[in-house]
Amino acid sequence: MPSIIFRLGHYSNKELDPNKTHSIYLNYKHGKDFQYRTSTKIKIKPKFWDAKKQSIKNNSEFVEREIVINKLNEIRENLIKIESSYKAKGITLTKDIIKKEFQNNFKKPDAKPLSLFEYIRYHLNKPETKDNLKKGTLKTYHLTETYLKRFSNEVYPIDFDNIDMDFYNDFKEWSENQNLSINYIGKHIKTLKTFLGKATNDKVNFNIDYLNSDFKILKEDAENIYLNLEELKRIYDIDLSHLPKLDQARDLFLIGAHTGLRISDFNNLTSDNIIKDNGKNFLKVKTQKTGKMVVIPLRAEVEAIFKKHGNKPPKRMPDQHINYKIKDVCQNAGIDEIVFIEQTKGGKKVRIKKYKYDLVKSHTARRSFCTNAYLSGMNTLDIMQISTHTSEKTFLNYIKADALEKATKIGEHPFFNNTYLKSV
Repeated sequence: MPSIIFRLGHYSNKELDPNKTHSIYLNYKHGKDFQYRTSTKIKIKPKFWDAKKQSIKNNSEFVEREIVINKLNEIRENLIKIESSYKAKGITLTKDIIKKEFQNNFKKPDAKPLSLFEYIRYHLNKPETKDNLKKGTLKTYHLTETYLKRFSNEVYPIDFDNIDMDFYNDFKEWSENQNLSINYIGKHIKTLKTFLGKATNDKVNFNIDYLNSDFKILKEDAENIYLNLEELKRIYDIDLSHLPKLDQARDLFLIGAHTGLRISDFNNLTSDNIIKDNGKNFLKVKTQKTGKMVVIPLRAEVEAIFKKHGNKPPKRMPDQHINYKIKDVCQNAGIDEIVFIEQTKGGKKVRIKKYKYDLVKSHTARRSFCTNAYLSGMNTLDIMQISTHTSEKTFLNYIKADALEKATKIGEHPFFNNTYLKSV
């Protein structure tokens, strides 16, 4: 009678290093006829393995427990199906047949490419990938592919099998030596985890070390500034009629700064987005990123910008052009405060001196709206209704008011002004 046994590590009598991951091996034994032994390509640490049950311990620390259990069950069920199929055909099973079937079912499904870089190329060239991702995201994916290839050429070859914590630490160290910032390294790790997740779903990758809680996306707070209402007024008031491109970028930016829309929305407005109710104008926009419909009251500044452009929104401008030109606009408007920012580059904390106008980008508009609305006393949930943030915690982390500004705003609440003490 055939038996299907899973064992951690290549040798049953060898003590396993508790700090490293080890492959789960399949041992398929067909009575006294033959046995077939191979790695499932699934790697875990010994502390998570239950040798008696040949499965994963019920340990909350191992977040990918269900994934591994499902993979092992899938292997077991497929081998049982193979046995039944050949028995029904009257064909005697051999080691070569089991080996061939196992490889067909678990190592090369749907003739998809096997290596990491072949899979990345396969994934990026799929029509659905190109159709569903924005150009900026695709550019990031290709850039991560380039960096991974550089690491593979300069340090050691990488493939699905050796994307583990050793690789993670080596890639981080190598990236730091390239003088990359923590957030930039984190962006590549995030994209790599996306590739590995897709490959796992496509049954091309069986190494799930990337799900390890220590295989984390590196991140540190970036210096994302906002512009207060006085600074926005200076941008609004400056005469740019002799610089039409800067003028257009300024107008689009100010729409974002007074509506909270992302650039993908405020840069694609048409007259159809302007609606009227009870004599007042509103913007009605189905946001590209979330698909939610938002209705936003219009400040006088936005009404004036629309009037300037023939009672409709300004024409669209390439996103990157807005990013470049809004810095020039801010410089012309005297937004030249010196800002010191801290970044981790090359594994070291560095303090960098910047002019504020250099830190302004298209997304500063949306962050400025959320922060200014919050400091004005607007109800947080009302702001989130416009910004489409789904979590108040996320929203409060997003706005850039400092501790004193927040305390000043909170201090205006009746709780801090209605005292029960008599005047002295």
